[in-house]
Amino acid sequence: MKYSFLVHLLLYSIVFNSQSENVFLLDNWTTSGLVVTNDGESIFNEVWGFVQAGQEYAVIGSANGTHILRITEDDQLDSIDFVPGIHIAPDAVHRDYHDHNGYLYAVCDEGYSSLQIMDLSYLPDSVHVIYDSSSLIIRSHNIFIDSAKSRLYSCGGITSTGPFPMTCYDIEDPYHPVFISSYDYVDYVHDAFVRNDTAYLNCGSEGLRVVDFSDPTVPLTLGSLEFYTDKGYNHSGWLSEDGNTYVLCDETIGMRVKVLDVSDLSDIKVSSLFTTGFYENTLPHNVIVKNGIAYISYYNDGLQIFDVRNIALPKRLGYYDTYDGSNAGLYRGMWGVYPNLPSGRILCSDRKNGLYLFGFEAPPEIYSEEDFLLFPNPANDYAYFYHQHVGIADYVLSIYNSIGQKIQEYNGIKDYLFIDLRGCAIGAYIYQYRSNLSETEFSGKFIIR
Repeated sequence: MKYSFLVHLLLYSIVFNSQSENVFLLDNWTTSGLVVTNDGESIFNEVWGFVQAGQEYAVIGSANGTHILRITEDDQLDSIDFVPGIHIAPDAVHRDYHDHNGYLYAVCDEGYSSLQIMDLSYLPDSVHVIYDSSSLIIRSHNIFIDSAKSRLYSCGGITSTGPFPMTCYDIEDPYHPVFISSYDYVDYVHDAFVRNDTAYLNCGSEGLRVVDFSDPTVPLTLGSLEFYTDKGYNHSGWLSEDGNTYVLCDETIGMRVKVLDVSDLSDIKVSSLFTTGFYENTLPHNVIVKNGIAYISYYNDGLQIFDVRNIALPKRLGYYDTYDGSNAGLYRGMWGVYPNLPSGRILCSDRKNGLYLFGFEAPPEIYSEEDFLLFPNPANDYAYFYHQHVGIADYVLSIYNSIGQKIQEYNGIKDYLFIDLRGCAIGAYIYQYRSNLSETEFSGKFIIR
């Protein structure tokens, strides 16, 4: 027998319904009295997360400004502070955030706005705005901070000297950010991912550019991808930790997400494409890649999670649809995703329904010659039961101790089942499988140590 598995240990069982798989709701936050945007139902936009003094926090933007929430140990979203934007109106659709060295940076891409910088050291009581000025940035569609160099890149922005595809700023001193240079080798930069001076630029209809900003005043193009399958509006993307894979979202109806091989920037290749498959007009928005897993916010389709470690064969691991409206309306539902909290909890923003806190339990990867399997065996705090079903799965799995007492019972509707063994004594146990759809029964032994 040979098996392996990918596990995220969580304290909750999986909730399965028509709107989710392997992702479960921990909390949802919204508030009343905010401006509704021009589509008549949307209020919120971008989401971000950060850690301050060991405590996890969430950020969500609205048409009114920036909302700061504490994420409690018992998985609750606790509103802490609110910072109003300079521009508050029904057209205030785009806000964006990034944190660096204990400060939160915020921009807006509507009206006459500003760059806002907030000192996070006063949390959990409040945040303090230390900089709120339009002298450098009046409007910006997206920002990204290269933490290694303390440089902020503003995409699709308007400055006091006019509009630029992208501008770069030194934020070593957050009280006094300094303009470094502008980038105008394309018509527009919608978003960027920057690591150690290498920037992946999403340039809308002009495709992808990869640029070396070691000297921001003399940018050097390292690679580009201007023509590719399912090309649409090159919107956003994220680079893997090893720098070899880039996941790209085109914000165009029906276009699939691309998994790019960027190991050779002079020859960028599309290795695979994938989509939710839920309906024809599905539309991806933003993506973050963490440990080979792509977390994607899809309008109308919610959070979609794909394993892209095999770049030629992406595999969906889970999803959760937050939007309860009709799919006939475009650009509704989920806007952003943030999976980078140390706890593994996931933050998502829904334009209508506010901030979501999710848990995610990745399904196990199993390679086994056995029809029925409980692993690991011996087990400790948890185990997985596995049996491959043909068609629908509907079964009962019972756990008995050594004297025949039933101590747990689960109803399974997936080939695999997470079993919580915390609180069980060390010793020998029996598991029994009974199908609700046939006369199939099976029992086996396992040990808790």
